[in-house]
Amino acid sequence: MINALRSEWIKLRTTKGNLVLAGLAIGIPLIIGTLIAVFGDFEQSLPGDAYTGPVLGSALLTTFLCGVLGVLCIGQEYRHSTIRTTFAAMPRRSTVLAAKVIVSAAMGLFIGAVTVGLTFAATKIAFASKDVESSLTNPGVNLTATIGLIVSCGLFALCGFGVGAIIRQPAGAIPVILLWPLLVEGLIGGLLSLVWDSAPKYMPFQTGLSLGFVNSNGEGPISEFARLPGGIYFSAWTVALVAVGWILVERRDA
Repeated sequence: MINALRSEWIKLRTTKGNLVLAGLAIGIPLIIGTLIAVFGDFEQSLPGDAYTGPVLGSALLTTFLCGVLGVLCIGQEYRHSTIRTTFAAMPRRSTVLAAKVIVSAAMGLFIGAVTVGLTFAATKIAFASKDVESSLTNPGVNLTATIGLIVSCGLFALCGFGVGAIIRQPAGAIPVILLWPLLVEGLIGGLLSLVWDSAPKYMPFQTGLSLGFVNSNGEGPISEFARLPGGIYFSAWTVALVAVGWILVERRDA
């Protein structure tokens, strides 16, 4: 298992596409958050907005890019047919898949934590120059939202892995991991709400995205789920998606 983890880590850090995508996942929210802090109009009486908007809001893109990285973790091997070499070197596919799952989740959590940390540091410097206090107005809510955002990055990476394992080609899997949360779930939830008012509440990816959000009152997530139940709900869907991909990889020819 240690050798499998080491192999997956080497693949991750030596693939230029992965490094570029990881850099974008961290760099774009950092730039957006800093620009919001510099040019945004924040009042001294509403310092909470100086955290949830520039930091948590700008990091939303990170969750999607972590999903794309999860796709590439397995999809690139199928695309370039190196998965056959991987399975030849380590015939127990479950060991390879377990290593990929661990590396994908760790990568998502790490990128989410670094993004939030760097963006908060940059925005705090920007706000200091404007005499705006950027500390957490409601530490309990904002800290749980921060943890929720980091966790959602890890879960999206795993969802990307699951989709990549099912479809096996990045060109097909990446649009799914991006468009399903942004477009398809909204359409499905809207149609189902015509006959079931609570349907949008149970759209899994929307619930996952809301883990790092704070509503307009500054309290709790924007989803109808509380943050912890919402995290458990989205985690269950993530496990199911990974399990389907895992089973298909075990049963199909490489």
